[in-house]
Amino acid sequence: MKRALAGLFLLGLAACGPSDPLVVAEGRSASCQSSTFQTQRVNDCSAIIADPASTPEQRVQAFINRGVERARLGEHGRAVADFGRALRIDPENASAYLQRGIVHQDRGAFESAVASYDAALDIEPSLDIAWQRREEAMGYTIEPWRGELNMLNQALLRDPGNVELLNNRCWARAVNDDDLDLALADCNAALAREPRYSAVLDSRGLVHLKRGDYARALADYEAALAIEPNNGHYLYGRGLTHRAMGSKDLADADIRQAETVEPGIGAQYATYNLSL
Repeated sequence: MKRALAGLFLLGLAACGPSDPLVVAEGRSASCQSSTFQTQRVNDCSAIIADPASTPEQRVQAFINRGVERARLGEHGRAVADFGRALRIDPENASAYLQRGIVHQDRGAFESAVASYDAALDIEPSLDIAWQRREEAMGYTIEPWRGELNMLNQALLRDPGNVELLNNRCWARAVNDDDLDLALADCNAALAREPRYSAVLDSRGLVHLKRGDYARALADYEAALAIEPNNGHYLYGRGLTHRAMGSKDLADADIRQAETVEPGIGAQYATYNLSL
């Protein structure tokens, strides 16, 4: 009886051995996902792609994994082709677009990279790495602040009431003289939600200052300083407003105090395209 049981045990081991198709398939899948041997990973992904028993989902992932590995091997053209083949099977696969964008970016094809990241984000808007990579790529295609503005536009489409995003867009537009009317609308929308948000009052103060509406600019800086009395940024803004209004002594006092609280604030304001 012991010999019979031993024989059955050995037969069971043989059935689960390396020649078993299920075991082989599982091994290939594991290697295709994360093998430390690059050539082996490519070969095992290729085997999954060629296997008639593989599901479409398995082939898509194998194409993506093989593309990632080929990119690491410097085979960028073949990598992009693999991501394209994955997308022919599954046009809504954000990962394939993301990885294709990374390859384009690494090759210096920044506009193509941005297009791929945009496609990934259309499918999966919360894909943080696509946002990060897109921001990097945009820095090489247009003025960096315009890339930031485009990102803020996209983010506000998803979350239109976000006060922080509204303030950031107001500030980006104000500093770069993009559209002061739109900047003011953003700041007003933010303050309608959080009237005592000092950073937004500061942003709107700059908008009013650039528009030549000095009384409103002064009111905003005063309101911001009532919330944060020793903020060097707000003090400097109020000082410039006093200067624009002809109040030299008040201006000098604010600017001196601002530099004491926040050394270098004058150099920072010099980048804001102000002519006062």
